[in-house]
Amino acid sequence: MTEEEFQACMTAMTGGDRQALKAVYHAYLKLIFAVVYDTVRQREEAEDITSEFFIKLFHIAGTYRAGNGHKKWLVTIAKNMAIDRIRKTGRETPAEVLPEPEQEQPEFTEQIVNRVTLKQAVAGLKPDEREILDLKAVGQFTFAEIAQMTGRPMGTVTWLYNSAIQKLRRCRQWI
Repeated sequence: MTEEEFQACMTAMTGGDRQALKAVYHAYLKLIFAVVYDTVRQREEAEDITSEFFIKLFHIAGTYRAGNGHKKWLVTIAKNMAIDRIRKTGRETPAEVLPEPEQEQPEFTEQIVNRVTLKQAVAGLKPDEREILDLKAVGQFTFAEIAQMTGRPMGTVTWLYNSAIQKLRRCRQWI
């Protein structure tokens, strides 16, 4: 969806047009879910927050200001909603779901690399790598945009992305 199309949808939503919301929903559902899931790491919770996101979007459509990139605006809202949910529930991400940051994951050892599915391989990435990969692949953001959104230096963003891609390439099944 272009910036102009998005602006038109936001204007229409301000007037109560649910078809405009439907258009935005279909264009950005995968991106929003990926951002939320990367934060909360629980599918059911991510689905709930994603649904709440689109309801909220309908109500705040009038606050959107064109010119700063609508994808960044959407991602920021979704990420903040996910963080707010974690703070509200006081829930920490379970340690068994996320790999330890300093350890190389066994999914990527040469003995079992050919048996790993794409979903398993992505799940085995470090949380930072997974976040950058989602923003780049699903959100189609540039490295500069990702650096700005995440507050990381661009060199770190590109390093995390390349690290994730290298790990995924080792899984020869789906290259």
